[in-house]
Amino acid sequence: MFPAERAQITAVLFLVGLLAPPIARAQPAGAPKRAKIGVAFEGGGALGLGHVGVLEWLEKNHVPIDYIAGTSMGGLVGGLYATGNSPSEIRGLIRDIDWDEVLGGRVPFKELAFRRKEDKRAYPNNIELGARNKSIRLPSGLNSGQSVSFILDRAALPYSNIKSFDDLPIPFRCVATDLATGAARVFQDGSLSEALRATMSLPAIFTPVVTAGGKVYVDGGLINNLPVDVVRAMGADIVIAIYLASAPFDTKAPQSLFSVSGRAVSLMIEANEKHNMEVADILITVNLAGYTGTDYTRGDKIADQGYDGAERKSTLLTRLAVDGSTWEQYLAQRASRRIQSIPTPQFVEVVGTYPHNASSVQKALESNVGRPVDTKKLEVELSRVVGMGRFSSLNYQMIQQNGRDGLLIEGDEKTYAPPLLQPGVFIDGSQHDEILFSVGARLTFLDLGGFRSEWQTDITLGSTWAVNSEYHHFLSPKSRWFYEPKVFASNGPLDLYSEGKRLAQYGVSQAGGGLDFGYELHRNSELRAGYTMGYYKESLRVGHPDLPEARGRLSATSIKYTLDALDNPVIPRTGTYLTSLFQYIDHAPTVTGGFYSAELRGEVFHKISRPGSLFFSADGGTTFGRQDAIPQFFLGGGVRLGAYGRDEIRTNQYFLFRTGYVHELGKLSPLFGEKIYGLGFYELGKTYGGVDPSRLPTDVNVGIVVNTLVGPLFVGGAYGDTGHQKIYFQIGRIF
Repeated sequence: MFPAERAQITAVLFLVGLLAPPIARAQPAGAPKRAKIGVAFEGGGALGLGHVGVLEWLEKNHVPIDYIAGTSMGGLVGGLYATGNSPSEIRGLIRDIDWDEVLGGRVPFKELAFRRKEDKRAYPNNIELGARNKSIRLPSGLNSGQSVSFILDRAALPYSNIKSFDDLPIPFRCVATDLATGAARVFQDGSLSEALRATMSLPAIFTPVVTAGGKVYVDGGLINNLPVDVVRAMGADIVIAIYLASAPFDTKAPQSLFSVSGRAVSLMIEANEKHNMEVADILITVNLAGYTGTDYTRGDKIADQGYDGAERKSTLLTRLAVDGSTWEQYLAQRASRRIQSIPTPQFVEVVGTYPHNASSVQKALESNVGRPVDTKKLEVELSRVVGMGRFSSLNYQMIQQNGRDGLLIEGDEKTYAPPLLQPGVFIDGSQHDEILFSVGARLTFLDLGGFRSEWQTDITLGSTWAVNSEYHHFLSPKSRWFYEPKVFASNGPLDLYSEGKRLAQYGVSQAGGGLDFGYELHRNSELRAGYTMGYYKESLRVGHPDLPEARGRLSATSIKYTLDALDNPVIPRTGTYLTSLFQYIDHAPTVTGGFYSAELRGEVFHKISRPGSLFFSADGGTTFGRQDAIPQFFLGGGVRLGAYGRDEIRTNQYFLFRTGYVHELGKLSPLFGEKIYGLGFYELGKTYGGVDPSRLPTDVNVGIVVNTLVGPLFVGGAYGDTGHQKIYFQIGRIF
């Protein structure tokens, strides 16, 4: 107990004794009105879920709340309660939230546009930069806050048109920090969802909230993390402050850059909390020593700690309880102010973006006009618009114009892009004596020459260097038909192994161009056909020649179909992937006449438990009997018969089957990445007419995948049927 609290207990009890008779006594007619009670909710990330348990205790013991003010997570919990949700409803809402998705801050992979899915497959990391004004631009936060915004928009939607937060079932305030002035901003009117987003915008983690007036707001915890003074100013006679007591700083533990900087921020926050704790009339301390600010999946247990914290102050708190009749009147009055119906929108208006983008978004959402608002459907549609790449987030609320109700969609365009810049690091450690290392980047100009049309360029340097540039143009803003001219050039190694030993290394160079025409069937699938022509050169670098040194024209007509209905580009847990390529190669070095070539790959992932999924994949390729075909198919290395040497198995026709299991082992901090998986699979192959170290090559692979911020790291080992065995690693693309 704080010293100031001891000094105030006598005064509080005296005041309560005068104004709030014990619950056992009926309140006589003409008795003084009861004291107005306000509660201040502290911020603290997942620790803020402890407020839910405190609310449960207060309701169970008939302690009314007349005013609420909160900061950060305290603002979210306080806002949910102030809008009429019961503590049990808040518990259920928190339990149902996919916190990995919320904290990850990214649009679910399955909702991305097809082109953005291809980006994620090519560059499987969570780094996205911008390239504006001849400089590299960083985003203003690691998390755009889209998933958080949906939670807040959903809760605030019925109250879109209230004039003041005093009109909520319980009068409410939340605190943010004005990034320009450094002053606290207490939200008491305006957009409730925007106010809640502002109070929760933790600097560097969530993107700041920028208002229509140009104000920039971040998390209020920097200035006033426990807003007792705000509750007092609202008119509360008695203020209850809820303090979330985390574990003390361990001076003996090894310190890192992040632990030291985190502690420094905590000290600043504690400094602004201290005074407010001292001036509160009652301080409820929630003991959360065993929890951290990222323990969102332990929300129920954290809430239970809040209940226990209130129970420890029961002697004081029960003096604030009211009799049964007064409690029922309080609940009835609160319920009468709750708005649960949402008017049917008669129009959609989009603001915060360029007119041509606003018009396109508006057309995409036209199906919501004249129908009751379905927030689940609306959020999926908004996610798909954000998944096209231009917006950081899209938020929604109701508005009234000229007596008509409508949906207002507010766009938050990326301030750092376009053009988008996606970097990548790729390391192939499947051969300890020849580790391949490359770095690359993809630069994408959006809406170039029309809405949804884009110009994309890839540059790769290192063991392999490559340049590929293509212009993807839709025939009209709403058309699914497109054409795509492209140019390319590359040079990289081709290693030939036998029984784990490298025999030779060839350099393979290509340069050329092509033109594709295609149709985007869905955001998950695409069909295209085209013609490519260029120069191909294959020359020996080291070792003994085993392949002819081919050089000359290489040209082909191709048809390609791709279906990507997986839930993740790195380690899928559910869904299907299929790609097929059929070519007629009319000209190739060292080959007389044209020939056909086809390759097919399919994957199916099926979730069998919360942490585990089974998967099966099948690959196949053929040149339809042409053994002199160039290029041929190569297997071996990585996760394509990983026990064998890189490209050790060369063939003109093959089948490869894989079945395995993936299990979630743990999670990284959102600052460093996503999840950690255990991976095990069995492979069985069959090849024809080529260099084959085994009649039926098979192997077993096991390993660990760490999905880091810069890309997935896979460390594993494989054992093959011919005694081949290997420990290897990869950074970058895995499957």
